[in-house]
Amino acid sequence: MAILHVEDQQAIRELVRRALEAFGVSVLSVDGVSAAKLVLAERRDVTGALLDGRLRDGNGVHLYEWITVHRPDLARRVAFLTGSAGTEAFEPMAASGCPVLTKPFEIADVLRLAAEWEGAAGAGDQ
Repeated sequence: MAILHVEDQQAIRELVRRALEAFGVSVLSVDGVSAAKLVLAERRDVTGALLDGRLRDGNGVHLYEWITVHRPDLARRVAFLTGSAGTEAFEPMAASGCPVLTKPFEIADVLRLAAEWEGAAGAGDQ
């Protein structure tokens, strides 16, 4: 099982990857929407997705919408990590019903989500 992390800032990608891996969570880190779609099309072991709100080749909300169509099994295990709190870009993320963690976020919150997702995926999302 693995968590997909989509973030265009390399320093944040590395920080999240290292933190999750230190707690035994496998992480697939990519820098944009196109790369994320490729991973999700090829890997059935993704148990959750952390999506940046704004990406160089699109945005996390559009990627989430793609996930709801192409990977509906994953749609309930998505969270947004964003620096867009207080902007109009924040509203669609909040409207999705997915958790939204604003930057700077606490790694403990990311770890909690990863643990919940892996538990839900292991239980078949029952």
